[in-house]
Amino acid sequence: MTRPLHLLALAGLSPQVVTETIWCLAQGPSPRLPRRITVLTTGAGREVAEKLLPPALRQLGAQLGAALPMPEWRLLTGPDGGVLDDIVTEADNRHAADAIFAAVAEATLDEGSDIHLSIAGGRKTMGALAALAIGLCGREGDVLSHVLVDPRLLGRADFFFPPDPPALLTLPEGGTVSTAEAGLTLAEIPFVRLRAQWRPGRDAGAFAAAVAAAQQRLAPPRLSVDVARREVLLGERRLRLPPTPLGILLWLAERARAAAPPLAWRGAQEARRLADECLAALARTAGDRDLGAARRALAQGMERGYLAEKVSRLNRAFREALGPAAEPFLIRAEGRRPMTGYRLALPPGAITILEDARGR
Repeated sequence: MTRPLHLLALAGLSPQVVTETIWCLAQGPSPRLPRRITVLTTGAGREVAEKLLPPALRQLGAQLGAALPMPEWRLLTGPDGGVLDDIVTEADNRHAADAIFAAVAEATLDEGSDIHLSIAGGRKTMGALAALAIGLCGREGDVLSHVLVDPRLLGRADFFFPPDPPALLTLPEGGTVSTAEAGLTLAEIPFVRLRAQWRPGRDAGAFAAAVAAAQQRLAPPRLSVDVARREVLLGERRLRLPPTPLGILLWLAERARAAAPPLAWRGAQEARRLADECLAALARTAGDRDLGAARRALAQGMERGYLAEKVSRLNRAFREALGPAAEPFLIRAEGRRPMTGYRLALPPGAITILEDARGR
């Protein structure tokens, strides 16, 4: 079942892009009309659009035989919190980026509708920012587009869509042009959907922060175990761990750096050897109390239940800290019981171990 359509359109001083987009959407074998229209514009753009757009939408609706919704206005604000009349400074551009991103992110949170984002209007910088925003937030079913129109009819106050029947319009340089020659075309623009790389919410934050969050997810994962600080860095996320889980992670990280096989053991001798390895790592992170508890637990060699509980605890902490971005850092359980093995799947070059000041 097709979901309702929300048209999100950029507009400067030429609100015609809204009706031109809707007219194009109504053409073809699978016509779609918006149930909701939101116009992102400046203060100056709204003054023009408020006068021209509502009557044009009513006329277009009458021609199409369907009542079109009246537009909702989403105004760009500047550094002082006031409405922007234009984007002329670096600060204006930064705040416009935040406002456009917030509008797009908020629209995509509505799971009951598809978004059609038109970047035909407004300044070029607005279109570039909106295209990047839909790339960060867009879902399957969301569309990015631009309207192409005959230059002779571009931005005219007497042309909002091709009327039926066509009309003759006078050209400034003399002569006339028929609206039948508008050549109105909706050009859909493919875009890469990065929504899965971060978690947009109703308080999505600044545009630059969202770009950084997505970029961090796309960057190769890196793990740093800081023994001195008793914490780890998962990419850029700092996480403090209790001494025993930290020691287990240190052990697994050192094995991964040495390209050792997954932790698996057969027989008492192998269990004893692995217990000694584990205790040596714990001695660098744990105090006497925690280390003593580990020695008692591993007195007969490495126990599967002991390691499984610590791995589960580590993975839970990573997921709570990073959500979906935790995936590369999780400790993997491989093979079937009772031969399950454990390993940190990061490549050796992605792991750093920082020792404490005593060089232990």
